Amino acid sequence: MIMLLIWTIAALVAGIYCIARSVVDLRQRKYAWGALGLISAAVFLLAPVPSHEVSVTLPIATSR
Repeated sequence: MIMLLIWTIAALVAGIYCIARSVVDLRQRKYAWGALGLISAAVFLLAPVPSHEVSVTLPIATSR
């Protein structure tokens, strides 16, 4: 559980840094770097974080 918290915080910090860096780049008219920073932030913030596994067993369908 603690590792999940650490990785979540690390991803948030990396995403916030990418957003801040892209804003600086966009204000300096470095559009390619700004766009790359926004894409990187989206990857960090939208990536799924596996927390636990759920197993569901469904009954076998039978024909009548």
